[in-house]
Amino acid sequence: MELIQSFISNYTGWFILICLAVLGILLVAGLWKYGLGLPLTDKEKQMSLAGDELLKKDQTMRLQLALTINAPREKVWPYLAQLGQRRAGFYSFGVLERIFTFHIYNTYNIIEEWQNKYPGEFMFYHQDGIGSEIQEVKKNEYFTSISDSRNPSKFQGAIGFIPPFSLKYFAWTWNFHLLDAGQGKTRFITRCDCSFAPFKGWRKFLVIFLLGTPSFVMSRRMMEVIKACAEGRTKDKRFFSRFGTSASNVK
Repeated sequence: MELIQSFISNYTGWFILICLAVLGILLVAGLWKYGLGLPLTDKEKQMSLAGDELLKKDQTMRLQLALTINAPREKVWPYLAQLGQRRAGFYSFGVLERIFTFHIYNTYNIIEEWQNKYPGEFMFYHQDGIGSEIQEVKKNEYFTSISDSRNPSKFQGAIGFIPPFSLKYFAWTWNFHLLDAGQGKTRFITRCDCSFAPFKGWRKFLVIFLLGTPSFVMSRRMMEVIKACAEGRTKDKRFFSRFGTSASNVK
């Protein structure tokens, strides 16, 4: 009996640590499986799309997701046009965004005053000024944006993103594309390129793990909600009320 008690006393801490590590690995694996669950076709991966040139001279890594929306591009575009912390939010997990200090409250209705997306505008992610500057807009088809610590936006209220992990610079693009899929359907693609230096080692791992993981998890949720909105499924309150969506913002 004393031997068993001694064993438990000596190894309980290690057992708890191992259990926590296993749970952490399973959680991250689940997040990656969910976040990367909207793959592009091989043909789509090779497509040259507007915004690809914004970081072309730099070594980059790319996150891209795609899904098919059972609605024409004209029905999808209004939800893209009003993306932003100061507009309709990002149609994602509202509670999680606010836990991480992003003052975002999503609106799922089309607001006419928020439809004027234009080059030079700044799409705010956070109330402190983090975001990306709009570069090109083609109504009903695409818009592109970039944030680059080497050339920060001069838009009022925008701040230059300070490179994390002692990087020399940090830059990314966030581009949204609506492709005509025929029969009144739309292929919705988001493409994000990220560049930094040094582009290797533990810094690259941290960027992928700490910044990449929440990015593609939140992006997938955003795309699924936009799909539901464009298809007119806003009456499904259960879908929209998960993780902090206010029913009052859904008609």
